[in-house]
Amino acid sequence: MNKKQKIIVAVSVPVVVILVFAFRDFIISLAPLLGQCTFHAVTGLWCPGCGNTRSVNAMLHGDILLAVRNNISLPFIAVLLLALYIELIFDIFGKQIKILTRKAWVWWTVLALFGVYFVLRNFIPEIAPV
Repeated sequence: MNKKQKIIVAVSVPVVVILVFAFRDFIISLAPLLGQCTFHAVTGLWCPGCGNTRSVNAMLHGDILLAVRNNISLPFIAVLLLALYIELIFDIFGKQIKILTRKAWVWWTVLALFGVYFVLRNFIPEIAPV
């Protein structure tokens, strides 16, 4: 990506974030259109995606702890995107910093921990979506 494209992305991201927050009530009103999770309805177990809609709703209302409680993956992805955005801003100004590791074993470990989390939340009510 050349510098001009990086600047366009750097300017666009805050604009998109502002628009999402400005229209958050409309976005949240679309949630019922998603329907119920078929996997959860059939088995009674939480799939990896269960709680994502509630997590987004909580994040849009600024309740980060509730967002994490409903599904930790979206707040985690939001933090990753923020770190990548910060890296991009530094890159535009000519400073190469890496906030996130690029080592594959770290990301495989994170994925494994998420897998354990997605299984355990079916057995530990305190980490199940609310």
